[in-house]
Amino acid sequence: MARFTLSLVSVALLVGLASAGTGYEVTSTTSDGKAITYEVNFGGGMMFHQYTAFDPVSKEFVYLTWPRDGRAPRAVSVIWNHHTGETMPLYRFPKVRHPLPVIPSIEAMKVCPKTGDPNFKAEPRIAYD
Repeated sequence: MARFTLSLVSVALLVGLASAGTGYEVTSTTSDGKAITYEVNFGGGMMFHQYTAFDPVSKEFVYLTWPRDGRAPRAVSVIWNHHTGETMPLYRFPKVRHPLPVIPSIEAMKVCPKTGDPNFKAEPRIAYD
């Protein structure tokens, strides 16, 4: 019985983590060698979905959230990447003037948008739901 209960608890924890968002601590180096650290979140929780983007005007990460049982935001435009041939939908984020593309995950972020550092480090610090 104890083994069964432990298995159920393990499954519940894994399911909870799978639907939770993750907050990362990112450390990056500027062009003059100064290290900066900041936090960024990816993913939603059990009650909400969330898109993450980087606003190059304010130089801040921004978030677009909506209820999990609600309709996802619709893209307001699409851009074409001449390097890859891919198209990317653009979304309106709160308090941001221009539509932005979504950064789907920390793994998809190949260069630190704040510093241009391709060798930035990202450590998961918090799982939220």
